[in-house]
Amino acid sequence: MLTVCRLLSLCVLVLASQAHAGFDEAVAAFGQQDYARVLDELAPLLEAGDARAQYSIGVLYENGFGVAKSPVTAADWYRKAAEQGNTDAQYNLGAMNEHGSGIPVDYAEAARWYRPAAEAGDIDALSNLGVLYQNGQGVTQDKVLAMALYNVSVAYASNGQTRAAQNRQGLANQMPLGDVKQALALTEELLKPGNLKPGLTQYLSAKSN
Repeated sequence: MLTVCRLLSLCVLVLASQAHAGFDEAVAAFGQQDYARVLDELAPLLEAGDARAQYSIGVLYENGFGVAKSPVTAADWYRKAAEQGNTDAQYNLGAMNEHGSGIPVDYAEAARWYRPAAEAGDIDALSNLGVLYQNGQGVTQDKVLAMALYNVSVAYASNGQTRAAQNRQGLANQMPLGDVKQALALTEELLKPGNLKPGLTQYLSAKSN
C-alpha cells in the first residue's frame, strides 16, 4: 500500500502551459535545466496568483531545482495552489503530510487534501485516500469506503493499472462477503456520472449521523 509523492517532470510544465502562454518560456527553460530562467518566467504568474505556477514552484522547492531544497517552502506553495483547487498540489500536499516528507506526519491533513483531489477523479488520490480509510489513519476506519475508493481508482485508470488494484486485492481477503457487497453497491453509486463528489459527501454524512 505504498503511496508516493508526485514529482515534477517536463510534462507537468507542458500541461501548465496549456492554461497560460506565459508558461511556454518556462517549459523551454526547464527542458534546458535553466532553472534561473524558469523562476524568472514563473515570477509574474506567481505575482498574479496563478495556481499552476504556485504548484510548479512548489515542485522546484521540493526537489531543489534551481533553489535550495525546502520541503516546508514547497508545502507552503502547494497549499496556495491547493486552496485554489489545483489537483496536483492537493495530491502532493496530501502525500507530504502522509509520509512526513520534510514536514511532520499528519494523517488528518493528508486526508483533508487527498479528498478534493479524489473527488476530482485523481486516481492516485483515490487510492491513497483509500489507504487512510483502510487503516483508520486521520479518519475513522471504514474498509467498505476504502474498497469503493480502490474500485473507482481502477475504473478511472485508462488501463486499470493503479496501486489501488493491488490494494483492493489485499483488502478483499480481509473483508466479510457482506462488506464486499456493500462496497460494490457504493462503487456503483460513486461511478454514476457526476456523482463522485456528491456521492462521497452523502456517504460520509450518513456515516457521521
